[in-house]
Amino acid sequence: MQKHRLPTLFFLMIVLYNLAAGFVHPVTPTLVVERGLDSQWFGYAMSAVSVGSFLVAPFWGKLCNYIPTKRITMLGLLGYGLGQFLMMNAYSGPMLMLGRMVAGLLSCGATVSIMNYIIAVSDDSHRGIYLTFFATSQSVSNAAGYFVGGFLGIRSIFIPFYAQFIILAIAAALAGFAMEDDTPYKLRPDHSLNFREVNPFSAFLDARAFMTPILAVFFASSILSSIGMTSYDTGFTYYIKDHFHLGSQYNGIVKAAVAALSLAVNSLVTTRLIRKSDINVSILPVLASSAAMTVTANFFLNDMLFMSVFSVLFSASTVVLLTLLQNICVQHGNLRTSNSLMGFFQGIRSLGSMIGAFLEARLYAASPDYNFRFAAGILILSAFLCFVYVRMYRSSRAKQE
Repeated sequence: MQKHRLPTLFFLMIVLYNLAAGFVHPVTPTLVVERGLDSQWFGYAMSAVSVGSFLVAPFWGKLCNYIPTKRITMLGLLGYGLGQFLMMNAYSGPMLMLGRMVAGLLSCGATVSIMNYIIAVSDDSHRGIYLTFFATSQSVSNAAGYFVGGFLGIRSIFIPFYAQFIILAIAAALAGFAMEDDTPYKLRPDHSLNFREVNPFSAFLDARAFMTPILAVFFASSILSSIGMTSYDTGFTYYIKDHFHLGSQYNGIVKAAVAALSLAVNSLVTTRLIRKSDINVSILPVLASSAAMTVTANFFLNDMLFMSVFSVLFSASTVVLLTLLQNICVQHGNLRTSNSLMGFFQGIRSLGSMIGAFLEARLYAASPDYNFRFAAGILILSAFLCFVYVRMYRSSRAKQE
């Protein structure tokens, strides 16, 4: 079938999904404090959602080859709400982690299926723009959700949860209307999905089908950037409540500033980079600037204004970085490997988030300073590997010419 442009309702569904995803984050530190849980449980809970995503991301990517992706998207959106319901009713650390893990297991399905749907159905001239929109929405709409959830949580921490359930249900309904059966656009495997492919670790071993030395370096840099960014962002979110004693609305205000700046940066910078430059090269200064900001932030840990400014700038840079990473990943795929490759990419990003959040919990409990220093060091290492990737990419291009 001929590929085509995607309808407006599809993009509205993406915006609502990412908007709702941010509602509960600003009240999570308050939930942890009010229920008498140790500070480490905040990091562990953030790690749990990434554990869930890591375990199933390759599986969701493979499942997209067998059934219409819109079914996976709808299941993921509604299942995300189920996980958040468990979290809302959690009064112990393990229950909090269970809710977050369920949310990660199912929301990952929505994220992977949406990316695969864009790749399968959209025409070549719009695919990069659509993926840029998706990455932008993940950050901008999520940040706007932070803002809304932060102010909803002033009155009660339950209100953001109820609002999230409603928006996710609407998004699932929109997915049913806006997404078509994408089966004719993809190559269905000649065998049934088996246990080996469902096993997340076997699925990761299947990366050998598309892995190359240059991709290995690219993915290594990607996972390290995910570890560093998660460690910094998770630590800062709790730091506002713990160190500066500010309410959930302040987290919302910071994220609203992130949303506004991210939208401007992606509109003016990221889109231009994708269209006018070789993103395999231009990704290096973006990642290097993120690392530089985390290093600088370590000198202002007791200054609320400077920490807030650096957090906004850092978060905006991660929007650009994620967009470029996704587009580079797409460039390395083909009709046979794209679903598995995108599932693998989502999986390693989730693995990085899992490791980053877990280490944040341990390091923050010892000293908040340790966590922020760790984040800076990991991002410096990620930037170095990105530099190696650029060198390898340029060398391969020179040989082809």
